[in-house]
Amino acid sequence: MHHSITPLLQYSKLLKGIDTMAEVGRVSIRLPSNIKAGDVIRVRSLVIHPMELVQRDKQGSLIPKNYNFIHTMLVRYDGKEVMRVEATQAISQNPMFIFPLKVDRPGRLTVTFSDTTGKSYEGNAEVKFT
Repeated sequence: MHHSITPLLQYSKLLKGIDTMAEVGRVSIRLPSNIKAGDVIRVRSLVIHPMELVQRDKQGSLIPKNYNFIHTMLVRYDGKEVMRVEATQAISQNPMFIFPLKVDRPGRLTVTFSDTTGKSYEGNAEVKFT
């Protein structure tokens, strides 16, 4: 039970003090405090976004509309693409993505989210060894 609550507590700490309507598109990246060469670190990235859900009518047909949701997350490390995620509208509002990253050298981590309206939101973090 403890493990299932921990990510929720971490998520709420990332959202603490954020006015989500005023900061749509804000990207936050969290890295471990102690990183050594060769480590596989756990990266947490949060994007503030409304993530509209696709709606259906009473017959089950899609209601035609240009729904606004994050559809792609691109991760680059020192300019090199290391991961690409294709998402659907089934992800919650203000989604947080957690993923592993092997780091052999210090560098710049960039996470870019793209939504269905054509907008992109980017966050950066410096990976430094301790």
